[in-house]
Amino acid sequence: TKEGTYQPLENKNVDTGMGLERTLCILGGYKSVYDTDLFADAVKLLEDLSGKKHGEEEESTRAIRILCDHIRTSVMMLGDTKGITPSNVDQGYILRRLIRRAVRFARVLNLPDHALTSLAQIFIDKYKGVYPEIGDNSEKIIAELTKEENRFKSVIQDGYKELDKVLFGIQKHKEFASKNGQVVEDIISGKAAFRLYDTFGFPIEMTVEIAKERGYTVDVAGFEKAYQEHQEKSRAGAEQKFKGGLADNSEITARLHTATHLLN
Repeated sequence: TKEGTYQPLENKNVDTGMGLERTLCILGGYKSVYDTDLFADAVKLLEDLSGKKHGEEEESTRAIRILCDHIRTSVMMLGDTKGITPSNVDQGYILRRLIRRAVRFARVLNLPDHALTSLAQIFIDKYKGVYPEIGDNSEKIIAELTKEENRFKSVIQDGYKELDKVLFGIQKHKEFASKNGQVVEDIISGKAAFRLYDTFGFPIEMTVEIAKERGYTVDVAGFEKAYQEHQEKSRAGAEQKFKGGLADNSEITARLHTATHLLN
């Protein structure tokens, strides 16, 4: 109401879609869920480590919120009794993307090494009373986060350098084209984006995000085409290698060879 009090509805059957955190935010008089006690300790840690204040600058505020959200989610995914680990497929890929995006924004805030594990420990301590499995699996959570953070740090350094080269090349091409009255769009080619992914392990989502921040777009359709072509070549190569181990390359021999494997 206008008076700022909460009045129960006559018919208690309206799903507002607010969720617990937004309800908590409104009842507490906060402007953001990141101001509630669910995130307060985590935000304070990031402020202390970065020297930035949540809510003052758009870039640092966004980074702090992404770190809080992604690491809390990662803690829950890793700490579940049927928890998953980072990988390149299915749920493991989602977890890997969350952690790696968090690593990128830790870089934006210039956080010290392994700040993510300190952040994770805050969420472990906060939620283990409600979700005991989070506390029981705390060592696994910290170990997997540390492993993925270390793995991606080497990737991200080389990937950033290569991306800078790609953007520098586009800029030079634009300058040359403008002298000849031509117009070149600020687009990273699908081929270049795929090379970042295939050679440097740089996720396409990260390439798109960083490119957008710097005023560029990415030919995602071109990336998908290059990815599909790569998959087809890999599949063809595997089939050829398989056939190379047979007495001959006939279809019947290949079928019998497969059947033998199935029986074994």
